[in-house]
Amino acid sequence: MKGLHGYYFLLPIITFSLWITDIVGLLGLWRADGFPQYENTEANIVFISDVGAAHHTYFIIFSSLSAGFYILTVLVERHLRHQRRIPGSLKKKQTVLDIFSLLFAVIGAAALVLLSVFDAFHYSNVHWSMTVVFVVGVGLSVLFQTIEIFSLSKHHDNYLWHLKAMAIVKTILLAFAVAVLLTFVGLYATCRGEVIGSNARCDRIVSAAGVMEWICAFILSFFFLTYVVDFWPARRRANAGLNEKGDAVEDPSRAQHYSGGMVDTGRPMIPDAYGGANDGTVRSTQTAPSLNQQPLRDEDIGRAA
Repeated sequence: MKGLHGYYFLLPIITFSLWITDIVGLLGLWRADGFPQYENTEANIVFISDVGAAHHTYFIIFSSLSAGFYILTVLVERHLRHQRRIPGSLKKKQTVLDIFSLLFAVIGAAALVLLSVFDAFHYSNVHWSMTVVFVVGVGLSVLFQTIEIFSLSKHHDNYLWHLKAMAIVKTILLAFAVAVLLTFVGLYATCRGEVIGSNARCDRIVSAAGVMEWICAFILSFFFLTYVVDFWPARRRANAGLNEKGDAVEDPSRAQHYSGGMVDTGRPMIPDAYGGANDGTVRSTQTAPSLNQQPLRDEDIGRAA
């Protein structure tokens, strides 16, 4: 039976599912309403916030659930890197980047809850302020995580090929999201997000801004899915234990499981992300360490830097 860390990859899948349910559900509710303009100054294609304000309870429930599972996902990511269940930090800056990514993710998630509670119709200023915090918070979280994974790939690329691949995927998603977001800002600012009277030009421009906002929301859902690949090494070695030499074995009954204790060598041992173990020995080399020479914990990496 797999250990708990073998199922952590389900967390980002749940986060993705909740967020998609939120966004697609709002589209469905707007369609069920007959694609209306909920207020006189809205364009033909309304913003997510407008549908969310019209269906307030739905918006609060799924936005809050999405935010909660997003926070759980980033917390688990930090935990798995710390425990070396997935490729962990070899430099102090990598740990710092991971912590900053976690911090801004929590800020962004909290803002998502608040922007759903303070709807665009009754608390417009608070709502849009929280929307900015949400976008900036999540954006910075993605940026720091992408930089961290690029940094990790320089030390693990001998046997952890997926790091570079995922760093590239996250970079593409981030670049695409930034391009769409800047387009949204430009379009929104042109007519200040409103259509006064029968201004056909502003209707087209604000509608285009609405499309950009919906696209950004879907891009975020794909970013949530990238955590599945990030967590996959933990699943791959979920059945492995450590023998007396510190090597991973698939039969846990033959292994001396790491529990913060000592193995026969007299050194504390910890498994790395792909089936090896280490004795906490600090190496100063810039190349990828062997499977038996991984650093012990994040607190040791300052001496390795």
